[in-house]
Amino acid sequence: MRPYLPPLKSLQFFMVAGQLKSFKLAAKQLNVTQAAVSQQIKLLEQHLDTVLFERSNKQTRLTASGEKLLPFIVEGFESLFAGVKAISGDPNPTILRVSAINSFTSLWLLPRLADFQKAHPEIMVQIAPSNEVTDFSKGDIDLAIRMGGGGYKGLMEKKLANDELVFIASPDLFKDNDPSDPSAVFSLPWLEDTSEKAIPIFKQACEDFGIEQGKLTPLIRSDNSVTLIENAVLGRGFTTVVKSLVADHLRNGRLIRLLNFSAPSPYSLYLVAPEQHFGWQKIKAFEQWFVPEIRRSFADLDQW
Repeated sequence: MRPYLPPLKSLQFFMVAGQLKSFKLAAKQLNVTQAAVSQQIKLLEQHLDTVLFERSNKQTRLTASGEKLLPFIVEGFESLFAGVKAISGDPNPTILRVSAINSFTSLWLLPRLADFQKAHPEIMVQIAPSNEVTDFSKGDIDLAIRMGGGGYKGLMEKKLANDELVFIASPDLFKDNDPSDPSAVFSLPWLEDTSEKAIPIFKQACEDFGIEQGKLTPLIRSDNSVTLIENAVLGRGFTTVVKSLVADHLRNGRLIRLLNFSAPSPYSLYLVAPEQHFGWQKIKAFEQWFVPEIRRSFADLDQW
């Protein structure tokens, strides 16, 4: 009696050919001949007693049975890869791939990363700026730096710091105005943060300062902190922002705080990765540099 499951190799060849919709491209990716791909697909079809591909000179496409089978095979291989990775060592000990949100990458991480590289020249750091939650079962990301609310399912998370939202603007806008005067602040052009959790905080601030938000017309609307901060530095208006992202601008006087306003940020800073990654030497080295640097950076925020 033949085994219920077909050979793993034939399933792998089917998955790659099905995803690429081409035996030729599958052969190239698998580093085998096109005939080898065709043979493995034929073996699988014989095992399952069903046709999985419609073959013609112009194209190769999945049959209805093939379309039905493919997502199950993809899910199965992803689970296998995740399981093997969970108990294996670091496959690339000299390359550290870090996913970090766009604003944090531009405003905090990249200006300081040379210090880590100088201390660890044996580790090549590759940064993947992204605001999307990292899927560690796909791709080669080793570690993620996230600003969020925690609760990253199936991952280890290390909370590093809380933050707060503040109003900021260029000091050039207040040569003749008082940055603690609500009427002066809210008469400036408004650079609106449209991110979901910032909207209710700004609305509450307007109520607290007796401002009718409906009468405010934003000059710029964006959920990208880098865009808002860059325009604020250029003197184009005021905005609400996470204080840690503008700490350096506040220290050197390119920006000033307004109205002495602050509100607890809904976002905290986390290191996030599968638990076994935190045992890898390159991540230990990065964490030993990153955590003290972050805490030094956050330590004097109350002064600004």
